[in-house]
Amino acid sequence: MKQTESHILVIFGASGDLTKRKLIPALYELHTQQLLPEKLAVLGVSRTELTDESFREKMKEFLSVHPQDQQDIDSFLEHLYYQPLSTANSADYTILKSRLETLGNDLDIPANYIYYLSTPPNMYQIIPQSLANVGLNNTADGFKRLIIEKPFGTDLKSAKELNKNLLNYFSEEQLYRIDHYLGKETVQNMLVTRFSNGIFEPIWNHNFIHHVEITSAEKLGVENRGGYYDHSGAMRDMVQNHLMQLVGMIAMEPPVVIEA
Repeated sequence: MKQTESHILVIFGASGDLTKRKLIPALYELHTQQLLPEKLAVLGVSRTELTDESFREKMKEFLSVHPQDQQDIDSFLEHLYYQPLSTANSADYTILKSRLETLGNDLDIPANYIYYLSTPPNMYQIIPQSLANVGLNNTADGFKRLIIEKPFGTDLKSAKELNKNLLNYFSEEQLYRIDHYLGKETVQNMLVTRFSNGIFEPIWNHNFIHHVEITSAEKLGVENRGGYYDHSGAMRDMVQNHLMQLVGMIAMEPPVVIEA
């Protein structure tokens, strides 16, 4: 397997729900499997006033609780750092740039930066623009990549406008538009279950299936994500992507090949 280049991962919205419940635990799993580069820094960024140590303590709560994992947890937490930043304050991006340069020098990491926008969608324009204003989109000294979470706009028009705006500051090769939920292993395995299983494949059709009911049940409620749901709504958050993916997996015709 090709070794990932050393880099600094900058997570905007680092005090939010997605970072705590999904991103940091996922990075920890990669760490335990030795799939992260040896020289890596994860720099959390948000308005909340935290230090490196207090950020690590907050993230630690969402990692494994097994005592035998403590050594792995401690070594992983050493990669975590924190920088307070107000997204609307241009001076804070100059401070961020200085912090990145300091981390790079201290940890011997080149200026390879990945920016992950784990933020409300209304930040998807101001953050890339502010990064570009201080030269943090410049690839002359290392790669710069921008990861944007769904929802990508609220409709086709707003999605096109957002895309046009992003391309003013980052090239298409630098942009990664993702939905962290669409890579569920069990969902992806449905293709194998349907088309490579001698029991299910012959009877997965209207002659044997009366109806299909898809239920999306979650253990957690809206909790502190009310502001997000008030703006985006459950239809954009769950139905048009996650549930429609399930519909597609269940009802699609057999693909020519089961790979991208």
